[in-house]
Amino acid sequence: MAELQLGDSIVKPCRRSRKVIDLKVRIAELAVSLQVDKNLIPQGQAEIDRLHAFRVLMHAEVQHYLESVVIQILDVTENEASAGRITHAGHHLLIFQAMNPLAVPRTSAKASYPQFALSDLKSNWLATSTFLGKAIDGHRKRVKGNNGIKVGNMNTILLPVGFRDTFFTSYFRDKMDELGEQRGRVAHGSGALVSSIPTGRGELQRFLDIEPGLSLADRYVPRLLQPLW
Repeated sequence: MAELQLGDSIVKPCRRSRKVIDLKVRIAELAVSLQVDKNLIPQGQAEIDRLHAFRVLMHAEVQHYLESVVIQILDVTENEASAGRITHAGHHLLIFQAMNPLAVPRTSAKASYPQFALSDLKSNWLATSTFLGKAIDGHRKRVKGNNGIKVGNMNTILLPVGFRDTFFTSYFRDKMDELGEQRGRVAHGSGALVSSIPTGRGELQRFLDIEPGLSLADRYVPRLLQPLW
């Protein structure tokens, strides 16, 4: 794989994602368990409830998938740091941590422009590694507190480790927002009061719509985990 320079966009992602294969298996298991297939058109409340349960559980699996991608990045970055190396994701996290105080007026004076020069990072590695450890711990808490898969949720956990807000297609982002909203209607409402009747084909299609974007996220991880030195 060609070396990834700071600021480079994705060139060639890995060919396949093991995580998304496992996710597809899990979604298929849920469909079988809840007797959801593309031909299911509910004839009563019991079948509507099954489709709603499938939607909520699918949402949970997708959320877990995205969080596991970030946790993997943090774990490897932490291990690399213990060996005296910093990953591209780690450097992005350092930048985020240094600039983050700007978001709050009362802490903005504590913000500092992060080090970009590789020579500076190397010469100040001891202090930087301590700062990175705190940044990793802070982001773990951020991931643990995540409660959705909408674009805002994705940005909160993905952008600090190196994903750009333009990384995913607008179609993927729209479909993630849609799944998050539709899951919310079930989780925070009554399944007996529906404005539109769900179908097996429609619920299964929700996952097919977002699968390519989920796969791309995991396939990009090895590039973010390349060390700076």
